Amino acid sequence: MDGALRADDALHDVLVRVSGNRAAAATVARYTPLIRRLERQRFGEGGSCRSAGLHERLIEACAAGDVAEAVRVTAEIWRGLEELAD
Repeated sequence: MDGALRADDALHDVLVRVSGNRAAAATVARYTPLIRRLERQRFGEGGSCRSAGLHERLIEACAAGDVAEAVRVTAEIWRGLEELAD
């Protein structure tokens, strides 16, 4: 699980850095502790395979320059975290 979370951090670091959006960077930094708790719960419940697949789709969309798909996949990732928070 720790390796998956490190990979997730690295992916988000790249996306935030490439965006050049300091507000997004501050938001990610602010909410990372809460998100980590939810992700640990998700991975503990066997959700890591789905999450990994979604993140792979996100990487592919970004590499292809497909902004619409990247937004769709990101929303799906966040919906999964929202479900855990309920």
